Amino acid sequence: MKTVLKTVALAATLSVGLIAANAHAEIDWKQAQGTEIRFLMNKHPFSTYIEPKIAEFEKLTGIKVVMETFPEDQYRNKLAIELNAGGKVDGFMIMPGQDARYYSKAGWLQPLEGYIADAKLTDASWDEKDFFASFAKASSINGHRVGVVINAETSLLAYRKDLFTQFKRKVPTTMKELEATAKFFTGKEVDGKQMVGITLRGKKAAATSQWVDFLYSFGGSWTNAQGKSNFGSPESIAAFKFYGDLLRNYGPKGGTMLHWAESTSAFMEGKAAMIYDANVFKALYENPKESKVAGKVGYAVIPAGPKGLQLPHVSNWSLSINKNSEAQRQKAAWLFIQWATNKENGLGALLAGVPSGRTSSWASAEYKAGDKQPDWTAASMKSFDIGQGQWNPPVLNVPEIRDITGQVIVDAIEGKNVAESAKKAAELMDKKMEL
Repeated sequence: MKTVLKTVALAATLSVGLIAANAHAEIDWKQAQGTEIRFLMNKHPFSTYIEPKIAEFEKLTGIKVVMETFPEDQYRNKLAIELNAGGKVDGFMIMPGQDARYYSKAGWLQPLEGYIADAKLTDASWDEKDFFASFAKASSINGHRVGVVINAETSLLAYRKDLFTQFKRKVPTTMKELEATAKFFTGKEVDGKQMVGITLRGKKAAATSQWVDFLYSFGGSWTNAQGKSNFGSPESIAAFKFYGDLLRNYGPKGGTMLHWAESTSAFMEGKAAMIYDANVFKALYENPKESKVAGKVGYAVIPAGPKGLQLPHVSNWSLSINKNSEAQRQKAAWLFIQWATNKENGLGALLAGVPSGRTSSWASAEYKAGDKQPDWTAASMKSFDIGQGQWNPPVLNVPEIRDITGQVIVDAIEGKNVAESAKKAAELMDKKMEL
């Protein structure tokens, strides 16, 4: 009897082992062998990183990848023309916050959840849960995952940590403290320069991608539950007013002409104590050949709004599959996307300077060993974790609505009646919106 029990136990153990092994076994990477796929890509650091590695994928899978890369404006035009004309495009890069709504309505985006859930198509090691949840959400539309993130961006408060130490100032954690700190530094003479407290984008539509973080942190939003403009709400008006007052009172002169280049230049010249803008500009701030503040900059998450909300935006480029591609080429395109976004390539891209959408990349020993700005890393990761992906208005005609929004920002910077301007914008926005 004991022999029988031992045999049964051994069999059960072997069975469990086989199940576990099968659960973690690699997929058949040769299942689409002989297929040729065409990807259109934006000229982007991720494209630069992944293109030389394509031969590895082709050897692994037997799939031929034709990748065509174009500068962004040309890329957007070419992609839209080819997708509309039914050209042979199997996969492409997309900025979901900009284009997902339009592309989805046009019928160009293949939902990916079926591929992700298929154990024969997606290897367990790909590990969907390793991606920041905010970016998975940002790459979804109407409840469907339509892209896999290849780069992760947000915005941070950057500040002169040397001046904060010198003047014994704490890093602001609330909007009230942010305004007080900006006021404190405005007019201070440092190295023979009259300082401004903070610099921000103020040039109409260009300012919206940074102002939106203030909008959400103040409790406002682009639209309300009924899909109408929410700009007339007290919270949205307060966000407009705060942002405008901050730049008018404590920022560089000519605030309505500040795009990202002008704003970052003011900070890099040592003229501003703080700046709020994209985290990718760390590369500019820390470049000793171009920046007078290199090595003197600290980084923090956006300060909390009046109700304690901290909601920076998250934006990204993702890889997507053309819904109108043939089934076999879609399968091959998914294998390519899965490979291009695996953990190895996520880490490799990060080490090459492309902010990864994977948590494991940032937590790796390789990245930590060379991380010279750990506060930037910590603030970026926190923003990735808590951020929201609706950084553009949730409409088809994004540029028009950004222009309408930008005019309210300009009015706020110029000290005009913000409530009146916001309500007029809301009315115009409702007329223009195609939800």
